Amino acid sequence: MARDQSVISRNLQRIAEDQPVLKKVKGRWELTPLGIQINRKTKEYLKEQSELFNAVKQQEPDVADSVRDSVLVVINAQVGLLDSTQEGRNNSDAEKNIHLILSHWRNKKRKIIHVKHVSENPGSIFFRDTVGCEFIDELKPHQSETIIEKRSSSAFFETSLDEILSEIQCATVVLCGFTANECIDTTARDASGRGYTTLVVSDATATFDMRDRSGKLVKADRIHKLTLLNLNAFHAKVISSKEILV
Repeated sequence: MARDQSVISRNLQRIAEDQPVLKKVKGRWELTPLGIQINRKTKEYLKEQSELFNAVKQQEPDVADSVRDSVLVVINAQVGLLDSTQEGRNNSDAEKNIHLILSHWRNKKRKIIHVKHVSENPGSIFFRDTVGCEFIDELKPHQSETIIEKRSSSAFFETSLDEILSEIQCATVVLCGFTANECIDTTARDASGRGYTTLVVSDATATFDMRDRSGKLVKADRIHKLTLLNLNAFHAKVISSKEILV
């Protein structure tokens, strides 16, 4: 329909009536001097925008370059998260992807820090000295890797994480683990606020279903997506595991 010549002609007629940019000469549509000027200015503007976009793109560091000297921070990879009493969880591949990233970091001999949530509350899934507080078997730290205990959402709050990163002059942290909407989110915000380049591995994180104040169920996929969207907009660069397994 859009290719019908009569339709095109009527549309051009409307443009000519609304703005003096077109005129009909011997049955053919031509640009007026104003139309020619606008056309030239538009081309110049589009060229400038394209050059600006390319310049900004070139300034953005390649993910491979960013992670080369980065520290991997694995948060809350603990048995308690496997508790069947919790609401439904998304991204069942999170553990597998975390394991792949850990293996990659170890092969590259890069720094790895494991952050373990330890609670003094007997009702917590991470209650001290219980099975829930232990690391998931396939994600357990190796002997040479650093373990930090935390008691709040952020891996920086009242821990030695910032001090350790400062001592080794780390500029970039790569975050993965659980859960995206709480401990990953809070840690990423704190890392960004402290001046670290912060990367969050989307498919190496997960979250759980939640209920709002009225009891309505909000699915984990939606929470996860919105959390990562907000982080990427303001606090971190959200990437996939494939982007850093290089």
